[in-house]
Amino acid sequence: MGTLNFLARLVLVSAPLAATFGQAAIADPPYDDTVGTVFDIIKSSDATTFMCLKGLDRAERQIWDKRVDGEPTVMAYLFQAHYSDGTNIEIAINPEFGSQEAAQTQALRFAKPLGRLPTLLRQGIEKFSLHKGDRGFHAGSGQVVFYSDAASQRESYDHLEESLFHEAVHASLDEAHRLAPGWIAAQQADGGFLTNYAARSPEREDLAETALFAFAILHFPDRFPPNDTDEVLKAIPHRYAYIREHFFPIDKPLTWQVAPPADCSDCAGGSCIND
Repeated sequence: MGTLNFLARLVLVSAPLAATFGQAAIADPPYDDTVGTVFDIIKSSDATTFMCLKGLDRAERQIWDKRVDGEPTVMAYLFQAHYSDGTNIEIAINPEFGSQEAAQTQALRFAKPLGRLPTLLRQGIEKFSLHKGDRGFHAGSGQVVFYSDAASQRESYDHLEESLFHEAVHASLDEAHRLAPGWIAAQQADGGFLTNYAARSPEREDLAETALFAFAILHFPDRFPPNDTDEVLKAIPHRYAYIREHFFPIDKPLTWQVAPPADCSDCAGGSCIND
């Protein structure tokens, strides 16, 4: 599905779903949005499954760009990032970065933190794209788009991996779950929202906003303050249970083998980069 079609579908479903929640139900969530929080849930020092980055021939790619409010076709610098669990992501860098070397630096900048995501989220990302600029990140089914200046801001307060997590939920889980009957029932049973951002767009942002904090409580409770844990569990107990059951059960590993890993042995010959 193209990005434009994906966004059009979101507009069509927005009004009827939002109408199922009364104004009282969406009042005063405990947080404004996950972007503005200071929780370092996935640390840059955490192990990464990233293995190597292989350069591909430049080719045309159509990439949604908020700076022009459209989906222009660019002659992108392309790379393939390979991970030890058998997942692979094409990284497309806007030619505005000016050279193969500069594009490679940017590709490697994101390939490593993408390797810190759970396999469930990474395996749904087919393409990661990067523009210059300071616009909000966005994602559709199978694809994530970042902006380099905005990414630098997130890095400045240790929030790059958390931002990747949020967009990866859109890319990997939205299509199957954001309008699933079980998720909608959990929203209605909870009656409110975890963030104002989710409340303003329950059909589009609630799953990604909620999943990050639930993931933290389930798998990194020491990185999430007890008072905030209580606040989250009080606000969204049914959605927390949904995420625990369907995405991140505590009795299963976050990384598993989906396919044999790629052969990165040729990196020693200079044809690709590994860490």
